[in-house]
Amino acid sequence: MVQSLSEGSGGAAYLPGSPERDELARRTIRVLQLGVIPGGLAMTASFSASTLLADQMTGSETKASLAAVCLSIGGTLAGIPLAALMARRGRRAGLSAGYFVGAIGATLALLSAFMGRYSVLVFGMVLIGTGQAANLAARYAGADLATDENRARSISLVLWASTVGSVLGPTVALGLKSVFADTEGLSGFALPYALALGLFGLGAVNIWRRLRPDPLHVVAADAGSTSVKLPSLAEAGRILAHPVASIALIGMMLSQAVMVGVMTVSPIHMSQGGQNPLIIGIMLSLHIAGMFAFSPYVGWLVDRVGGQIVIVAGALVLTVGAVMAANTDAEHATGLLSGLFLIGIGWSCCVVSASSLLTASFPLERRVSVQATADVLMTALGAAAGVSSGLAVEHRSYADLASWGAWVAVALGIAAVVMLVRNFRVTRRFTA
Repeated sequence: MVQSLSEGSGGAAYLPGSPERDELARRTIRVLQLGVIPGGLAMTASFSASTLLADQMTGSETKASLAAVCLSIGGTLAGIPLAALMARRGRRAGLSAGYFVGAIGATLALLSAFMGRYSVLVFGMVLIGTGQAANLAARYAGADLATDENRARSISLVLWASTVGSVLGPTVALGLKSVFADTEGLSGFALPYALALGLFGLGAVNIWRRLRPDPLHVVAADAGSTSVKLPSLAEAGRILAHPVASIALIGMMLSQAVMVGVMTVSPIHMSQGGQNPLIIGIMLSLHIAGMFAFSPYVGWLVDRVGGQIVIVAGALVLTVGAVMAANTDAEHATGLLSGLFLIGIGWSCCVVSASSLLTASFPLERRVSVQATADVLMTALGAAAGVSSGLAVEHRSYADLASWGAWVAVALGIAAVVMLVRNFRVTRRFTA
């Protein structure tokens, strides 16, 4: 089904290659960056508090990891509806709505800290996941006005802006809990969620007021059409049938599984080793710095050597990081800090590469649908990995879990090499 975009684009004033178009592309990225900064801070502050709050509420590692994973579950559930809204109304409406729903979720999570109700926390984290879906979708909005020569860098610049908020989120959230509240009580966890509430609201207002003209409307006018296909999970088959998009999807999904699986239970692992909440927050901040801080360099590399090669490199870095985490005891911070940092870098390599490959593989009318489908599958597998991680630690050990993550990363690297060789041979056959 194809849906008509309802707002005017003003596309005639922003012809491809014109100075006005180049300035609009730069301005669009700046506006998106000012949305993902507070959005990322709100999201990671909520995530870092959720595991420890749920653990104190229930005393169960499985329930604690489930509360954190509800952020990914919410992102999965919100992916298709937000994409459908973008297909109808543009990026501006979809992104601002995502942040607004995230603010509602932060309110519920805040109340759960006073009520001591695990179910309220879980529901709040699901809604906060909608803010995560908006932050992920923002990178594609950054690519709407990009060219083939700078597509990956445009995506990476939006991701890079997440560094400021996302890195500070865990440290600020757990620092507030540690310094300004009774560390043994639940009510202190209301502070991180109060911060998230205000920041999600700030992100929503910024996007709604300033993302004009809508980049999706402008690029639709370039194509002489104002219609895009509504999202559907049926697109998964189309992606897997594409020789390049298939490795992009696999790279996104498996890197997300490794990253979420190991990250979700690392705070609990360190807490059981008697480490201070502030040190746990620093670990999460370093991990998220790896995810976002180097993304412009990753984007630059993708634009020059190709996304498939960078996915192979990302799988290798993921493997090394997971092995380091697997071989670090709960009482020792150094190996966990280094391992989670490398896992973040490996994730960045895979996601920036995959996002660029996916966007370039399909025409405009299918782009929103394909992007949303890929993100839904990515966050769904990440959510499954997060839930499984709690069970794995309860019944086996953290070391076993991280080791399994390393083997998944190895499998991703092998699959990426095989597909890279296959695509190279096909290209040579048609150019010979």
